[in-house]
Amino acid sequence: MKKAEEVGFATLLVIIFAMFVILGWGYAKRPRIVPLTLSIPGLALSVIHLANSIVKFKRAGKKQQTNVPEASAPKPLRHQKLSPPGENRKILEIWAWIISLALGINFFGFMIAIPIFLLAFLRFFAKRSWKISTLIAASFILAVYLVFYVGLRTTL
Repeated sequence: MKKAEEVGFATLLVIIFAMFVILGWGYAKRPRIVPLTLSIPGLALSVIHLANSIVKFKRAGKKQQTNVPEASAPKPLRHQKLSPPGENRKILEIWAWIISLALGINFFGFMIAIPIFLLAFLRFFAKRSWKISTLIAASFILAVYLVFYVGLRTTL
């Protein structure tokens, strides 16, 4: 991804999560727990990502100015490929995983679909062992149970 596109995408993420935080504050005290629990960390992480993108963009600009004289600067290619050959397939696979997660939550519910999704995603897409995949899925479910059912006394 080009640096300018990365900065633009990170800015979009910051705007979206900021909107979620603002909208979350509009709910009553108890219902706003879940949106704010998800959107505040998302906002913080997207701000960090934006800052990192801007720093990388500035560093790349400085390196280009100091290392490459104007006479020997490379000329842009006319028919440059936008993505490597296998990247489109990987993007489609990720979208298939996201759609399957949404369908799983819709049909089976959050507490059943998420551990199954995590287990399958880690095992088959991320190529992790069954032991690690099972451990991560079980840890996530335990954390969700402790935070929402025990700590906040709410159901998902």
